[in-house]
Amino acid sequence: MYRGANPNRNLMYLYDLPKDEVSSVKIAEAFRKQCGATIEQRPQIRRDLMRPFYSAIVFLSDPNQYKKACEEMRYFDIDGLQCRALPFDPTLLGSNKEKLLVNNVFYKAAGENLTYKDLDVRFSKYGSIKSLKISLNADHS
Repeated sequence: MYRGANPNRNLMYLYDLPKDEVSSVKIAEAFRKQCGATIEQRPQIRRDLMRPFYSAIVFLSDPNQYKKACEEMRYFDIDGLQCRALPFDPTLLGSNKEKLLVNNVFYKAAGENLTYKDLDVRFSKYGSIKSLKISLNADHS
């Protein structure tokens, strides 16, 4: 965990990071380019070879940059591949499967060219969206 950080404050969880493209440098570039945030500590990238994508945790020490990143980094890309970021929320962890299954919505007729932003716009009329994921294949890629 990041030294001196409250584990639930100013942490962002990054999802769907492309295995062949992701690095700490590319994550920092994406934050700087999309929302102007500076990542001072190396992101913790979870490299699980059994999953189709990597994930990471990023700590932003500046509360204003963190707030802006939470608003503007929800959907971003690395080398043209869709990624997503959310404020760290322990209730969204895979270890909380019972709660996740009750709150998940599965939408099957999405189409191949759908983006995270498209789905967000489509479903936000029903309420706020905490997390969103697009899986086009059985392996969740």
